[in-house]
Amino acid sequence: MTERIGPYRVVRFLIKTAFSRLFLADDDGLGRRVVIKVFDVDPVTPEPPFPLAEWHRRFLLEGRIMARLDHPNLLGVHEMGITASNAPYLVLPFMQANLPRLIGLDLGPGQREGASEIELPKALPQAEAIRILGRILDAVAYLHAKGMVHRDIKPANILLSVRENGQPKLCDFGMVKLGSARDVPPGAWIGTPAYLSPEQLADAGLASSASDVFSMGVLAWRMLLGELPPVDGPIPPDALAALPSHLAKAITAAMAPDPAARPTAAGMRQTLLGLPALG
Repeated sequence: MTERIGPYRVVRFLIKTAFSRLFLADDDGLGRRVVIKVFDVDPVTPEPPFPLAEWHRRFLLEGRIMARLDHPNLLGVHEMGITASNAPYLVLPFMQANLPRLIGLDLGPGQREGASEIELPKALPQAEAIRILGRILDAVAYLHAKGMVHRDIKPANILLSVRENGQPKLCDFGMVKLGSARDVPPGAWIGTPAYLSPEQLADAGLASSASDVFSMGVLAWRMLLGELPPVDGPIPPDALAALPSHLAKAITAAMAPDPAARPTAAGMRQTLLGLPALG
């Protein structure tokens, strides 16, 4: 018998995340393919830094946040439901690919042997990278205007719609910080370390819109140069020499160690696109 989640017919299991399982499914009523994200956290040893009840709250909050978003480069949600075993689930649009499909995985030197061509890290052509970065920065600026900090901007959280000519959409809002109130234990970090700002690595409760801008700087570096930036210390003077000056300027400013010295997401977008600075 075919497995169902609510009225949706499961096609196959996709992936397990920190607090969910994702399935590809068919919506037979509307004749469309969807992705179903089912809440799933080990009740005995939940993923740090949150206890089970907080992960559950965040899952429900993620659905409500997605329902409030209205931007072409942010992933929306179709509906929320409850499984037969009383687990909440979100029904999401099916996107055919994500950014790692174009730029490969973040593999260290010892991980590249035996990797497929798709998995090997690579850069995008500058025009394509700038197109994607410009649209995601516009989406990030929208989130910031709504008082939200994403806190987990990375290639895997940028989906690509084949049906919309490669339109990129930022997804995964389970780590979003709303407002300025602390929402994690002191000293805890959340996100993906290679893309996090120094302040967010030290304490996710200190993350701000400037932290997302830092992550966008790392993402731009990765997309344009095909590798991650150095982990420690200042950016070497010649590290971005292969890029046009306005791209190097955008990345360097976004990755400033001092959050107060970084541009806004909108300001970074202007520089990246070679447009006049915002007044």
